[in-house]
Amino acid sequence: MRYRNANAGVELNIVAGTYVVILSIDMEKAKTKGLLGFAIEREDHTENEKYYLKGFKYFKETADKRYDGQLFSTHEHPVQSFFWEDFTAKPLHKYTYTITPMFGKPKFLSYGTGCSATVETEVEIGETHSVFFNRGVAGSLAYARRFGNKRPDEMSKKERDAALAWLSRGLKEALLAFIERAVDARYALRGALYEFEYHEVLKAFKEAQARGVDVKIVYDARKQKKKNEAAITKAGLSKSICIPRKKDPTKIAHNKFIVLLKDGEPIEVWTGSTNITEKGIFGQCNEGHIVRDKAIVKRYLTYWDALSKDPAADAIKKATIAIQKDFAAKQLPGATAVIFSPRPKTTMLGTYADIVDSATGLVCGAFPFSFDKRLKDVLTKDTDHLKYILIDEKTKNTTLETNDRDTLIAYGGYFKDSLFDWLKETSAGKLFKSGTDFVHNKFLLIDPLARKPITITGSANFSANSISSNDENTLLINGDMRVADIYLTEFVRLFNHYYVRSVTHQQPTKAKKKGGKDRKNPIHLYTTDEWAGDFFDNEKMKAKRKMLFHNMPLT
Repeated sequence: MRYRNANAGVELNIVAGTYVVILSIDMEKAKTKGLLGFAIEREDHTENEKYYLKGFKYFKETADKRYDGQLFSTHEHPVQSFFWEDFTAKPLHKYTYTITPMFGKPKFLSYGTGCSATVETEVEIGETHSVFFNRGVAGSLAYARRFGNKRPDEMSKKERDAALAWLSRGLKEALLAFIERAVDARYALRGALYEFEYHEVLKAFKEAQARGVDVKIVYDARKQKKKNEAAITKAGLSKSICIPRKKDPTKIAHNKFIVLLKDGEPIEVWTGSTNITEKGIFGQCNEGHIVRDKAIVKRYLTYWDALSKDPAADAIKKATIAIQKDFAAKQLPGATAVIFSPRPKTTMLGTYADIVDSATGLVCGAFPFSFDKRLKDVLTKDTDHLKYILIDEKTKNTTLETNDRDTLIAYGGYFKDSLFDWLKETSAGKLFKSGTDFVHNKFLLIDPLARKPITITGSANFSANSISSNDENTLLINGDMRVADIYLTEFVRLFNHYYVRSVTHQQPTKAKKKGGKDRKNPIHLYTTDEWAGDFFDNEKMKAKRKMLFHNMPLT
């Protein structure tokens, strides 16, 4: 949901997702003289609480007896930005945010007249779409503070349960709840899963079968055969319900979807980027996405039926094209489309690139691996609109270069040393075995703040192999503001987290010792209004982003 209010020359624009609320502040430039920042107060009407939110930055002049990783009240150490993201929100909560401009000096603060707006966060279970992002930031100050960077398998059961629940942030729970929706013999479950290893999920399928549910799982028996079959045996799943995908062994059966049927009719599908592994659910950034559009779910079932016969490449390519033909960017089919792979041609990658190229305000992209040149070209070209790109790891194949001042690129990483006033962190690679360490989502957001945003999401990595070789599924959701708001708020959370780590990547420990002496400590707040200038320079990204929120339609 989107909200806007103005008072005493201060404007507040808000986008609320499920667990994240983005606040964009605006005011006349003339009124920013002497502005030290903003205090942000949040009233939680659902839990009857009210307090000032906290941040990492502080005035060194007034922060006494401080310690690394400390948080500071914005009432005394203001936010020196016209943007703030509340990453502590909860679904279906009612909040009032009050933004108060602050002036004066660190030891003599004065407060102007504020602006308030009351918002409601999104419910996780929507009518057509439900979206669940895990925490995705095992390498974080929050994990270091809460769990001391310990591996879950080295914790007591109580501490491990708490750590996994924090990392999951509802993703595992939503997946298990989806399977548990099949309560008796009237229901059936049809899965197509690449990595099929996490015991709790396999156990849930076994329990469903014991309830009389008709369960069938197509699993990858190409690249993941040994691990998947070991997990199937350990869980005691009947071999009769597990169908190996073996044809064309150099390819991968990369899907991660489950279709729920009732009385023979497909009613819901679980899809997204999450593999059924411990690292997929708790470590990497991932999302699960439930769709309740019967026409779309029926197409997933038709695709599953084709996969269940373990077809060779030619046969499955005929099946995917029969379900959904290739289409051009100017001919988007309906509100939601689903594109299955493998396909005879890579035409759809060109379509995705053209959709991205049609953006007028904002593009956001999350990529685990390298992706198609057509997309790279449009994402790195010089444009007037903003582009934010998040990539798992910086390698020879994933490194992007651009001269466009309106593009920011972030790569996964963590603080290997306690830089400045930050704590030393860990990473998903140190907490869990195998697989991508940081970003595993694969989605594109095209003009997400517009009235008709486009969200492209699924299992496919936007590469030639993902279209022409692998078993994959991709949703293209056209014009759904609620879905775009949830994906955008989560993207901003992840991008901000990794961007600060990307730009300080692998700085040596001695950099901390120089903070505040030989170089400016970035955690220290300015004591003048010099920080505000870029937010009013129309050539700068900060000003353009502020105007995007100022101009966004609310409905």
